[in-house]
Amino acid sequence: FIGSFAQDTAPSQKSVDEIARELSNPVSLTASMVFQGTYNRWGGSVAGASDQGSSSLVFLPTLPFKVGSYNLTVRPSFPVVGAPYVNENLEWDKKRGFGDIVVLSILGKITKSGFLYGFGPTFIAPTASDPLLGKEQWQVGPVVLLGILKKWGVVGMLWQHWWGVNEPPAGVEKVNNGTTQFFYWFSAGSGWQIGGSPIATANYISGSDIDFSVPINLGFAKTLLAGKTPIKLTLQGQYFITQPENIGPSWGIFFQITPVINVPW
Repeated sequence: FIGSFAQDTAPSQKSVDEIARELSNPVSLTASMVFQGTYNRWGGSVAGASDQGSSSLVFLPTLPFKVGSYNLTVRPSFPVVGAPYVNENLEWDKKRGFGDIVVLSILGKITKSGFLYGFGPTFIAPTASDPLLGKEQWQVGPVVLLGILKKWGVVGMLWQHWWGVNEPPAGVEKVNNGTTQFFYWFSAGSGWQIGGSPIATANYISGSDIDFSVPINLGFAKTLLAGKTPIKLTLQGQYFITQPENIGPSWGIFFQITPVINVPW
């Protein structure tokens, strides 16, 4: 999630620390563009897993709308990904292409005390250019947001879950996945923030079997003005304290470049 500063106030009238706090609000009433790059190194019991890595570059426009006393945030994500796999020669290879499109919608608000909350639906469309880069099925589920936004920073969580809607192709399991993004960013002054936003995932394979991937993130963010345009730059490192036994991410880094944009509404 990345929000932005209030539309009814010009950015030149705000300090970079104020803008940084607004950019940490996932249900703010402004728009921004997020360009996110990720690289993960893999590990696991499968032979050669520790020599593999995955990468992605995701475009996430964040579009806000006023709905009564609430704010509606719509954020589609358009990913280009690269993922390792074992080819027909039983050798490691990498597949690159377009991934599944995710559309996140949150209806929420921030109270006078700084309490953030929101809820809504999330959808995934099977747009991957190759079966190895997606789930090959339409998915739908709920979103829940809880958090606290103060002058010192922001802490909270964003939970999502998806269930496969249509019957998947033969040999492909029906989706039953969930993610929880924790976010904790603390102001360090002059537009700097220290913290992280790790995303824990849970794959409910069958019955009580669950594959967990749980990272710990630490990084920094800097909000600055490029002319009159606020831009937030974020860099984080992550280490996975829990991962699937066979193969999964072990450690990684990711960055975000988030310019604020104006919208006609």
